Amino acid sequence: MSVTDLVLKKAFVKRYDDDHIIHYFSYKDFPGMEARPVQFTTPQHLSIRGMVYSYPDVLSTFGSNDSNDSNGTNDSNVTDASNRHNDLVIFCHGMGGGHRSYMREIDVICKKGYEVLAYDNIGCFESEGEDIRGLSESVNDLVCCMDWIATEDGLKDRRLHVMGHSWGGFAAANILNFRQRNIASVTVISAFASIDAFSDAGFGGQLKLLKQAIARHERKVNPEYAATDCINAFRDTPVKVLWIHSRDDNMADISTGLDYVRSHVSNPNVSYLETTGKFHNPNYTTDAVNYLRETFGEYEMLLRKRKLRTFEEKRDYMDTKDWHRMTEQDVAVWDVIFTHMEQADA
Repeated sequence: MSVTDLVLKKAFVKRYDDDHIIHYFSYKDFPGMEARPVQFTTPQHLSIRGMVYSYPDVLSTFGSNDSNDSNGTNDSNVTDASNRHNDLVIFCHGMGGGHRSYMREIDVICKKGYEVLAYDNIGCFESEGEDIRGLSESVNDLVCCMDWIATEDGLKDRRLHVMGHSWGGFAAANILNFRQRNIASVTVISAFASIDAFSDAGFGGQLKLLKQAIARHERKVNPEYAATDCINAFRDTPVKVLWIHSRDDNMADISTGLDYVRSHVSNPNVSYLETTGKFHNPNYTTDAVNYLRETFGEYEMLLRKRKLRTFEEKRDYMDTKDWHRMTEQDVAVWDVIFTHMEQADA
């Protein structure tokens, strides 16, 4: 194995588990939310595990096909809710955690009247795999999820909304190249359009060998998905697509995502929401983003100064933080997302 291959393994292709230092919510933290486990298998014979989340009380309220309120007058909000009752949102998580990193997002979606299927990618949290296999694995896993849904009674006839953040956003953006059945909308948050675009932006100059190692590795582990680029599907897709990105994203540069897509695609079905001051989390409030950056900036400084050495010291530091504040969702951004989803045709 070359030096660049070793660097690649250390930087990206490793396993990501809950370290019990960072706080991850579960459905039990949200009164009334229920979850039922799901599991499906990849072509590499690895099991992916996840949950379907919902608020049953909300679903029972939205389950009627009667668009009239109790007084017999038409209520467009009830009509919208009834239409949502058969919809399923597939949420794809980013790198470094699992789907429970997004429980605040899942909570917001479920409270709107949707069920949410969220799973851990291979090599992450509750799913199998000694590592994540590669950047293209998020696409591989989403394709497997779509194929599994197509065989499941109670799911196969549902209208689907695919949503993802960062690494998961890359999968959501590219799923239309491989599977389109029942997809009504796609929402991409803070993602790169292709692995080539991501590598070009992050590994130029002296890091050129690492870029070559990434390309070589992706062709080896997922040859079908290694070179996928969402531009191919976006140019003429009838599916409604919304791309959300912050101008100052320092993890998935906007030049590899929103700007890249907008410069290559003129399809009116593809729309954009650009924010600023939100970095890699445009769906968070500005206060949440600032608090998150402050918290982890201080944490990294304390690690460098060796003031946090043991597991207990690191856990105790994070336990002092307000994780609800740190993950607070921006209502205005979610209003745009929900309008996008509700206007999508099946």
